[in-house]
Order: sequence, then structure tokens, then C-alpha cells
Amino acid sequence: MIRRLFILNFFLHAYLACGQAPFSHHTPQNIYAESRELYDRAMYSPAAEGFQNVISKVDSETDLAEQSSFFYVLCGIKLMNRDAGDQVLKFLNEYPTSARRKELILGIAEYSFNRRRYRDAKIWLNRLNGMYLPKKEKAELQFKLGYSLFMLKDFENARAQFSAAKSSEFNISASAQYYYGHIAYLDTNDVTALENLEPLIDHPSFGFVVPYYLAQIYSRRLMDDKLLALGESLFKKSSIKRLPEISKLIGQSLLRKKRYDEALPYLLMHRDRGGVMKASDYYELGFLLSKNQRFKEAIQSLNKITSTKSVVSEYALYLLANCYVKEDQNEKALSAFRAVSEIANDEVIREESSYQTAKLTYESSSPFGNAISEFQQFLVDFPETEYRREVNEYLANLYITSKDYTRAMSAIIQTGMSSMAMREAYQRVAYYRAVEFYHISSWKKAKEFFTKSLTYPQNLTYVALAHFWMGELAYKKNDPQEALARFESFLKTPGSYTLSERPVSLYNKAYCLYRLNRLDDAAAAFRVFIQDAEEENKRKNDATLRLADLYFLMGKYSLAEEYYKTFSAATTQFNYSHASYAEYQRSLCLGLLNRYKEKIGILKTLSESETRSDAFGGKYSVEALYELGKTQLAIGNNSDAEISFVEYVRKNPNLEKARRALLNQALAQRNDGRFETSILTFKRVVQLYPGTPESREAIGISRSVFDDANRLDDYIEWVDGIDFASIRASELDSVAFMSGVDKYAQSNFPAALVSFQNYNKRFPDGFFAEGSNYYAAECFRKEGDFENAKKMYKNVVQFSANEFTIKSWVWILRIASQEKFYDVEEIEYAAQALLNISNDAQFLREANTALMRTYQSKGDVEVAQAYSKVVASDDRNSPELREEANLNLVRNNFGFWLQQKKSLDNDSIARKKMDNLKLKTIKICDLIKDNGSASAQAETSYYISCFLNFEKNYLGSNEEIFWLIDNLPGQAKWRYKALLILAKNYAGLEDDFQAIYTLDFIISENYSEDLTNDALKLKNEIEASKQKEPIELDSTATRKEVQ
Repeated sequence: MIRRLFILNFFLHAYLACGQAPFSHHTPQNIYAESRELYDRAMYSPAAEGFQNVISKVDSETDLAEQSSFFYVLCGIKLMNRDAGDQVLKFLNEYPTSARRKELILGIAEYSFNRRRYRDAKIWLNRLNGMYLPKKEKAELQFKLGYSLFMLKDFENARAQFSAAKSSEFNISASAQYYYGHIAYLDTNDVTALENLEPLIDHPSFGFVVPYYLAQIYSRRLMDDKLLALGESLFKKSSIKRLPEISKLIGQSLLRKKRYDEALPYLLMHRDRGGVMKASDYYELGFLLSKNQRFKEAIQSLNKITSTKSVVSEYALYLLANCYVKEDQNEKALSAFRAVSEIANDEVIREESSYQTAKLTYESSSPFGNAISEFQQFLVDFPETEYRREVNEYLANLYITSKDYTRAMSAIIQTGMSSMAMREAYQRVAYYRAVEFYHISSWKKAKEFFTKSLTYPQNLTYVALAHFWMGELAYKKNDPQEALARFESFLKTPGSYTLSERPVSLYNKAYCLYRLNRLDDAAAAFRVFIQDAEEENKRKNDATLRLADLYFLMGKYSLAEEYYKTFSAATTQFNYSHASYAEYQRSLCLGLLNRYKEKIGILKTLSESETRSDAFGGKYSVEALYELGKTQLAIGNNSDAEISFVEYVRKNPNLEKARRALLNQALAQRNDGRFETSILTFKRVVQLYPGTPESREAIGISRSVFDDANRLDDYIEWVDGIDFASIRASELDSVAFMSGVDKYAQSNFPAALVSFQNYNKRFPDGFFAEGSNYYAAECFRKEGDFENAKKMYKNVVQFSANEFTIKSWVWILRIASQEKFYDVEEIEYAAQALLNISNDAQFLREANTALMRTYQSKGDVEVAQAYSKVVASDDRNSPELREEANLNLVRNNFGFWLQQKKSLDNDSIARKKMDNLKLKTIKICDLIKDNGSASAQAETSYYISCFLNFEKNYLGSNEEIFWLIDNLPGQAKWRYKALLILAKNYAGLEDDFQAIYTLDFIISENYSEDLTNDALKLKNEIEASKQKEPIELDSTATRKEVQ
């Protein structure tokens, strides 16, 4: 439209300059003539106006009307009016036989072609079919029709038109030949493409583009020599746009010719200059980088290949795994090799990858595999593998570690004995297999395998041990001579001195020597050799008794009893004179072993025996009677105990223990519930032995007996009459209180509770009211009635401050802290009370701990943090409690840091505070990692990895996570949470393969629904971010190139 206005304006000025009026003669012929003159001068707009004027003045069937209509339509075409096509159709309909028909169609076809309306151009050009055209015009028509079809992607029909046009002798034939060759190129008909394009390599219009297509064809047909010859010149004169693709073609050609050092710069240029990188490109670049020992860069390139469904990805993964190995990144290498082994179609690669997977699993602490199953499956999948020997060697070591000695033997035999390592492994495995047979009493098999072990005497330790166990076998077979030879071989083998079997071997040697009647050698080899020494050998008897005493002092009562019994069973003069001591000591051992029936039997026999002529003057016969009473009293045989103590006092009234025996007699009567008789015996103790510790003890103990008999007043009256003991009637409340205390001291809590409750009823305001309420609470507590215990403790704290106040607050706090009686208000109140009134460090620690837990459970983080710091900083707290406090600090700090960090903008002061908080928290985490429990170490390690991840220190975070996985394999919860952070780290490092592999592992394990969902979400995000639309080479010539 702008162009038309410009032309009209120009025409107007030209007209005014001439001083003439348009169409001065008003006849149609004159107007037509003037319009033709304007048309010839390319003044199409005023010409069209004139032709329109003529058309309106003459009959449409006249020649003048036809000519005017023709030129009018032609003006519209020249002016590129939008309705030009419609005007042409109108003319053709009105004048179907016009001689101007062909000229007009050519005009509209040219118009459509120039306007790039190729669909319209195709229609108009096809209308010319059957019409006569000069050869040159026909060739041009064929080219334009072919080009229109080409632009409409109708390549088949375009090919026919270009074929016709390129065979002409006119200039247009070169263009037709180019496009004909181009279509062949698109169809990968490379022979035809070369035939048509190679001649145009120096053509002025196409010479600048043809070489690029030739380079593509040479590359496609692996014509590397031609490509390199052409590529050198192309590389020098290529535009920035085409340089990456040419670099790629040259690099690929050099790669195929194995000129790796030359190829690498070209493929790097292709990547660095913005070339489109497909999976195959990343693989080729990674291959060349690895060939140049640039493994880190190779890994980066190969990790760009995310598809696992192509041959390229198969080879790329295999190469990536090898690069990881070169960089000592064995965990990643393991993941990559395993992935290749699962998808590979190439059997060689699958075998190699499977072998490397098993090998790396063996060498690493990966959470993703089991080395034994990997190697076993490898042999199943690849029975003819060249790695069979190595695999069996690995399996042998693994079976040894897992104590599967049968399979280990099989693996070693298949590997062969050519190496020292395998011979030593065979020796070791045969030995352990023999020991297994020995322990199941399969003597013949045990000997067979011990002999096999000795076949390869590589390791002297196992040589010695084999001799030892063969000696045991020989001894069990009643062949002491063979056994002796074996034990001596054991002792002579270098290094046997440090083995735990050495003492046993000395003993067995002595026993063998005894069986062979070499008694002096037996005594020298094993001094404690006892059982098989000659009966008349006095050293045996002395050694037996001394060994028994030693076992008794060491607390080995069973062995001591055995040797005392062995000693007593002998009938020598030495034994007879020491038998009472041995039997008495034996009875003590039996008591300590809770074999009271046997102990009592020995003590009865000993107490009834006449032993005054023994080495101890009958001492242990007397001691046995007293010990008999004590034992009977201890096990509740009160009647028998009473008889024994009565007999002891009768036989030994002047001995010091007679006083104690009489007192124990009263205790036996009391324990039997015979309170009146017990009271009489207590009075007898006081009467017979006044002023002695036993009499004073009798006065004290009898108080509870009087109390049980409801005779406290009698007790006070009795004691008041004893000159060395006095009690006032005003002290009755003390007596009543102490009766409960005595029962409490004996752990008779139900009876003690009754006494304290009676005291509380009798003396609600008594001197011991606080203590009575406290001990009543204690009785309830010890009987498991915590609710009533708490009520009584509350009674205690209602009194003014006393010796029981703090302890009562402590137990109120402890009971309120129990799950069944959990009461936050009581916990806080009791804890605060303790902090206010107690100076006891332990109680203060309990209070601080309770407040820490209470505020932590309430979510009052600020207060909880304060108490957590107090608990954590107190070295006297248990490691577990300090760990709990430190964990509170870590969790609360981490939560606060995470919340604040996400909301910070440009506040540098706040950011610095958060950074300091992070450093303090990590310091606490490190402390827990050094000294904490496994679960706490795992949790804090996880927080550290989160801190590092949030700060984008992905490698540091990965290192922390691998520490967690390697050192804390049993902490599944934190391991799987850490694996999710590991995947995020890999994503942050743009290592999408490792990220997705780790996420797939989390998803397959399905440790928890939330974790699995998080892994799925992250995987989807990663995969979505990596999808790109392919960018193809622009192989279509510009319109300027066509013209």
C-alpha cells in the first residue's frame, strides 16, 4: 500500500511538472493510448485508473474492452494487489479465448512466485501445461514449478521438474541441477547427489554452499580422504554458523582414521562453538578425551547422555564407567558398570561390565550389591568367560570371609594352585573345614582335611594349628603316641608360642606323657597336670588343693569345687589331714553356685565328724555347724537353722560366735512368725551377753518384733529396765516410726507401709511425720503403686523444708515424667522447685533434663534450647543424655537456620548470623559423630550433608553421605534420606545419570512412602529439565541463492 501511494505521488508531481492534465482527450481510444503510455512507463496505478475508465465506457465484448481489461489486471499484478489472482480468474472467465490468456497466466504465476505464494504459483504454472512456450521460458517455468513443489516439500514431483530444467542449455539449468542434487541428498541417494553437486563446487551462485553438502555426503559414505581434503579449505573459509558442523565432520573423519590427537580439537570446537550435540557427539567427544587421558572432561561429556535405549548410550555408559575407574571414583564406576550390564546388547560389553560390576562390588562398600551373588551370577551368565580364574579367586576369598568353606574349596580348586596366594588359601580353608568336621565328631573327615591343609605348608600358624587338632584326634582315638608327636610338632612350629592353643597343648602333652607313663616330663610340661598323675605323687595332691584355692579366689567356684572334691576323694595321709578344710571350702563353693542342698549335706557330714586330729585341730567341724545354720537361715529353713544354732551354742557356749548364734536363733524364730518365742530369745541374748554388740543388736532388732506382736509398750518397759539401754515414754513415736524403718530396711515394704500408716494415724503431727509420710511414699513406689506414692510425696512437700523435701520433689518429678502418669504442669512445678531449693548436682541435672524434654515436647524451642545447652555442657551427665541434648540443639538450630535462610534477601548481618549458627551446629554434629551412638551419628551426618547441599557444596555433601553409608550401614532411615540428598547433589553437579540411578534405587527399595514420592518427584523434575528439541542443519538454499 505504501508503495502504491509513493507511485501515485510520483506520478502527480510528474504530471504537474509537465503542466498537462491526464486523459485530456476523453475518447476511450485516447484514454487507452494514454494508459498504455503510462503502463509502458511503469506508472501502473494511474494506468490502471485509465484502463478502468475505458472499461466503463465501452462494450465488454469489444477488443478495446478486452485489451483494457487485460492491462488493468496486469497493472494489478504489477502493483501486487491482493485481489490480483481474483482479477485474473475474472478475466479468464470473461475472455476464455483471449490471445492474452498465456501472458496473463505467466504474469500471475510470476506474481505468486515472487510473493512466495508457492501453492498459488504451482496452480498457475500448471495452467500453462499444454501451452506453447519458448524453450527458455519453458525451462524457467519448469524450474519455478519445481522450486514451488520443493518449497511445498513435494520432492517427488519437484525432482521431475528439476530434471527437465537441468537438461536445458540455459542458465537456469545450474539452479535446477543444484536442487535436483539437493533432493537426492535429502533422500540419501548419495551417488546421484554427488553426480549433480560435485560439478557445481566452483559455481558462482552455489559454490559457497555445495561444499558443505559434499562434506556431509563424504562423511555419510565414509569417504574420509575426500572429506579431509575438502574440509581443510571449508574450515578456513566457513562462517561462524557453519564452523561447528564442519569441525564435527572433520573430527569424526579423523576419529574413524584413529588419528585421535588430531580429532579432539575439532570435536571440542564443534561443542564450544555452539554445535548441536547429540548423544553420539557426546560419546565421540568423551571417547577422544579419554584417549587423551582427560578423564574428568570425558566424564562430563558422557554424563550428558541420559537415554538408555540406544547403542550409543550402551557404549557411552561402558566408557563412562572406565573413566570413573581411572579417576578412582569406584562407587560411580560400579553404578555405571551395573547399568551397562543390564542394558547391553553387545555380549562382549555385557560380559566385561558384569565382571567389573562384581569386582568393584567386592572392592567397595557399596549399598547397592552383594559380591558373592554378583560373581556367582557372572559365572552362570558367562560360563566360557576368560575371567573364570580371577572370579573363582575372588569367590574363594569371599567364601572364606563368610565361612562357607565347602564352596571356598571348590572355587580354589577351579582356580588352580599355581600361585602362592591360592596355595595359602587352600591351606587355610582346608584347616577350617577340618575344624568343622571335628566339632561334629566326624573324625575321619577331620583328619583328611587337616592332612590336606598340611599339604601346602605356606602359613606356619595353620601348620601349627593342624598339628594341634590332629593331636586331639589321635588322643580321642586312644593313640597317645601319635597325639604326643602332634602336640610336640605344634610346640616346635615357629610362632606357636603366641597361639591360644599353647597352654592346652602343654596340658595335653602332659596328659599324653602320663598315658605313656612319662610322669616327670608331664609335670615339667604342665604343672597343673592333676587327674592322671600317680596316686602316690604328693605334688599332685598339693597342686590340686592349691589350684582349688586359686579358682576360689578368682571366683571360678565350679572349677574350685571340682578340684576340692577331687582332693577329698583321695585317701592319702596328706589328704586326710586336710580333708576338713577342703570339704568346708567345697561347701562354700556350692553355696556360691546356689547348690544349697549339696552344701548342707557336706556341712552336716563335716559338723558330725570327729576332726580334732586333723591338721586344723577340728576347727572346720565347728565352723561347719555355724555355717550350716547360716545357710539354712539364708534359704528360709528357719526351723532347721534354729536347731543348728541351738546345737552350736550347746557345744560351744564360750566361743564368740555363740553370741551371734543365739541372736541368729532369735532371727530364725522371728522369720517363722513365732514372735513371742523370738522375744524371749532376744531377751536371753541381752541377759547372757549384756553390753555386747550382739545384745545391743538384739535390743534394736527386737523392737520390730515387739511391734509385729503389737507389744510396743512392753518393749519400752523392757528396754527401760536394761541398765545399758534406756527409752522414755515420750519416745514412743520414735519407736513406732523405727518399727516401720526396720521393716523397710528388710525390704518388707507391705509391712513397713502398714507401720508408717499406723504412725501417721497415731501421730499425725509427730516428730517423724515428714519421714513417715516419705517412707510410706517409698513403700508405695517400691511396690509399684506410683499414684499413691506421688500423693504421699506431695504430703511431704507440704511440710516446712526438711531432709525429705528435696527427695520428694525428685520423685514427684520422676513419677510425673513417666508415660503413664505424664503431667507437664507437675513436671515443670517439681523441676522448678528443685532448681530453687536443691544444691545436689544430680538432682539439678535431673531438673534441667526434665525441663529440657518438657519444653522440647511442647515445641517451645527457645526455652528448650536454653535447657539443652545446660544439659549438654554438664560433663557429669551420661553420654546418652548429653547426646540427647546435643541432638535437640542440632535439630532446633537446623530447623531455625533452614527457615531463616530461605527468607533472607540482602540482609548481610542476618546472613552472617545464620552462617555462624550453621558453623556452631556443624561443630556439635562433629562432636556427636566422634562420640555418639550410631543413630545419632547418622542423623547428624545427614544434617551436615543438608547444610552442604543447601550451600551448593555438592562434592562436600557427597563425601559426608558416603561416610554415613560406609560407617553406619545399620541406620536405614538416615541412609535412605541421605541418598535423596545424594541424588540432589548429583543433579546440582549436572551428573544426571548418577542422580537418576540413585533415585531409581530409592524408589525400588520403597523404604517409606514419603521418601519414595520425593524421589519420584525429583526424578521427574530432572528428566523434564533435560529434554531438548533436536536442531537440524539448515540445508535449504536462500531465495537469493535461487535467483
